[in-house]
Amino acid sequence: METDKPHLGEQEFEVLRYIDKNGPLAAREVVEAVGAERQLARTTILTVIERLRKKGYLKRKRNKDGVFVYVSSEPHAELMQDLVRQFVDKMLGGAVSPVIAYLASVKRLPEEDLAEMQKLVDELKADQEEHK
Repeated sequence: METDKPHLGEQEFEVLRYIDKNGPLAAREVVEAVGAERQLARTTILTVIERLRKKGYLKRKRNKDGVFVYVSSEPHAELMQDLVRQFVDKMLGGAVSPVIAYLASVKRLPEEDLAEMQKLVDELKADQEEHK
């Protein structure tokens, strides 16, 4: 999945991950949870939420009480793929082998994760065979 969305900083990633997992949330709820945990000021969290919205990671809508609530702008699986791609591009220079080496070193992966990885490997092999 390719995207033109800007890369995220650490605070942006943490706020986005919290909203993606728990949303839709009012900014106040994010401030209370993430701000308190990380000892960040209310204004800092509000600024991060607005940056995420402007970057296209969050969308907001008014709830029945007229309060803005925030949700991820894309489904969880797509968001995670985008964030992993950004990590690989930014931190690993596009090389996926360190990620594969890490996964190989994890001794207890859930069975569903192993099945998903096998499915992806099979799809990659089939795609490469098709383009030979």
